[in-house]
Amino acid sequence: MYKTIKTLVLALLITVLALPAALAAEKNPNATEVQVSGNYQEEIAPDTAYINLGTVTEAETLGEAQAKNADISAKLRNKLEIAGIKSEYIKTANYDVTPLYKNDDNGRRLPSIKGYQVTNSIIVTTVPDKAGEVIDTALNAGANQVNNVRFGKNTDSEIKNAALAQAVRDALRKADAIAAALNKQVVRIKTVNENSVHLQSPEIGTRYKLSALDAGQSTPISAGLITLTANVQVVVELE
Repeated sequence: MYKTIKTLVLALLITVLALPAALAAEKNPNATEVQVSGNYQEEIAPDTAYINLGTVTEAETLGEAQAKNADISAKLRNKLEIAGIKSEYIKTANYDVTPLYKNDDNGRRLPSIKGYQVTNSIIVTTVPDKAGEVIDTALNAGANQVNNVRFGKNTDSEIKNAALAQAVRDALRKADAIAAALNKQVVRIKTVNENSVHLQSPEIGTRYKLSALDAGQSTPISAGLITLTANVQVVVELE
């Protein structure tokens, strides 16, 4: 009895081990794997502006530098809210404290602190048409850094998913074209990999001329168009 069971288990094990080889042998020898890339690009109008503003203060003591910075930052937030920017659209981006060291006559840094620098950066989210007004309001309130301005879309995930779908369709069109040239057809999709999908918005520079502000004019900020791109890799089988 035991010998019979052992023989049956051995036979089953041999069958299981031989199964992958059998399946491989049944594979259509005329099948061809092809890898194609799919791309999609579109220029779209942004509906959101992200403005990175900073307040930098210096003083001999850390407490004084912090107090000066807190005073300007509070005034800045108040002015922005008066201008119509809700508090939830004003977000702290960075808060940094840097010791300021003394230098000798040759410009070499000495291990002696002469003061402190405090930097408080915020990101203001608004509509593109209000970007210039936000910058002017911030500078008038005491901000002394405009780090960058970036534009985007509020429905970011939706348009990215739509772009990926278009990229997949582009890949399949290419696969069909290759199959037709070989007198074959696409019989199955084996893998689909997302390579990239992003919105590219050129950041407006970090330095602004204050001549327009000094002249009582609004800082001109033009959003233009932003570029949406998507790329995928698809592997298909032709027969």
